[in-house]
Amino acid sequence: MIYYDSQYFDPVKICESGQVLLGWTKLSEDAYEVVSAGKRAEVTKTLISCPDCDNDFWSEYFDLACDYEKIEALAPKNDIFLRKALEHGRGIRILRQNLWETLVSFIVSQNNNIPRITKTLNIIQKKAMEKTGCTYFPNPEELYEIREDLGDCGLGYRDAYLKKLSEELHSGIRELKFDSDTEKAYKELLSVTGIGPKVANCVLLFGLHRMERCPVDTWMKQVFANHYDGKEPAWTKSPYAGYYQQVAFFYERGKTDK
Repeated sequence: MIYYDSQYFDPVKICESGQVLLGWTKLSEDAYEVVSAGKRAEVTKTLISCPDCDNDFWSEYFDLACDYEKIEALAPKNDIFLRKALEHGRGIRILRQNLWETLVSFIVSQNNNIPRITKTLNIIQKKAMEKTGCTYFPNPEELYEIREDLGDCGLGYRDAYLKKLSEELHSGIRELKFDSDTEKAYKELLSVTGIGPKVANCVLLFGLHRMERCPVDTWMKQVFANHYDGKEPAWTKSPYAGYYQQVAFFYERGKTDK
């Protein structure tokens, strides 16, 4: 069990920031069940309820060792939009999610919306549980075992991407590890069928915690158009660009939803 009371930790904002596609179930207004890599916790604003033997796992998952107050302070002082976004999104952290689960989730996310993504991932998990007996999201080998059933999971054209990836991992042609050099890792991700620049950057940021990566989707293009004359602001090249991107995304989407 982990007690963590900080204005820089808010599971509701984290869940709604666009980085969570798998493993989070809302229990109440401010509480979630979170499952990752076969481990489970219940999370509120001040408490991560888990077996003590999993404390290190969840501390790393929620990036609790990182000083987000410092990252906020390093943002450009004269960037009015980003400053407002940082205040609005305070409590968001960049999760250290399971690489495999992140890779699959963001392949599924292409040209998709979050409710449909979540539904599809749940169908994949259910099929794997029925066929392999797994109790959580299928690992690479378990996904390989259901590869012929992926066409029934609502994936559309993406089923071919997951099927090929599972076959490459099973045969040993590809390994589930990427270079420590971010640019090299980016090129390795682009070599995976079905992964383009946006998904590669999402996997780098959310699955490999390369905080300097700034995924650009339609929301971020809207941010650039509305607040930066259509240009990418200086903070997109910052060592913490991924965090600034998350709060900008969260703030812009919140303004649009009102």
